[in-house]
Amino acid sequence: MDTLIATHEEELFQKLQSFCAYRERCSFEVEQKLRRMGAGKTHIEKTIIRLKKEGFLDDRRFTDIYVRSKMFNKNWGKTKTKYYLRQLNIPEKHIADVFGSVDENEYSNNLKDIIKKKYSQISNTDKTIRKNKTANYCIQKGYEAYLVWQLIDEVIKEQKA
Repeated sequence: MDTLIATHEEELFQKLQSFCAYRERCSFEVEQKLRRMGAGKTHIEKTIIRLKKEGFLDDRRFTDIYVRSKMFNKNWGKTKTKYYLRQLNIPEKHIADVFGSVDENEYSNNLKDIIKKKYSQISNTDKTIRKNKTANYCIQKGYEAYLVWQLIDEVIKEQKA
């Protein structure tokens, strides 16, 4: 009977290796997957420890890739990105470390590009309405309101010049 359980656990582990190798995962995603597969708490803990030990699972590495992907591919701001990381139970230390390494100039330039694009897409001729709609769009994308309002005037002035 123990051999059957060990074989089943090894099969689950191999499935999770593939799950983690397909794309970067966090511990929370693996835990959810194991729960859906019917694994118990002890098995979940053992499996996560083993995946980490063998290099298939690393929450810090996941956080780094997630942040770069969402901020520079999906054009999300820090606020929205942090919110979703917290939903995945990523430790605050990992979040702080990764956001500490984000290049602020690259982040600001990314926001400026979004502002330029959105501002030019709005057909309303009233500059205040265009500016407000652009700012609201950027804030919904997760950019900090103070930064949006700081850069929006700068970008509009650059477009006129």
